Amino acid sequence: MDEREELLSAACEDNSVSLEELTEQYGPESFGNHEAVDRIYMSEATWSEHISSHPAILLDAEAYEMAVKVSELMAELYNRMVSKD
Repeated sequence: MDEREELLSAACEDNSVSLEELTEQYGPESFGNHEAVDRIYMSEATWSEHISSHPAILLDAEAYEMAVKVSELMAELYNRMVSKD
């Protein structure tokens, strides 16, 4: 069992639901998916405002490039999840 499968199993156990019930609650077009999209948006907005543009990050070219990559990955994740909404 890989890490994702272990976390998925733990999520089922923590919520006292089967995988099918978890899918119904958090799968495509569910409120749970919409909630994840919202959290990704909020995290990316916070990241961009407070990390990517922080003077300490801006002063370090490599750190800035890393911060931009994180923002880009968050945008990709957002777009992937919003397409299921």
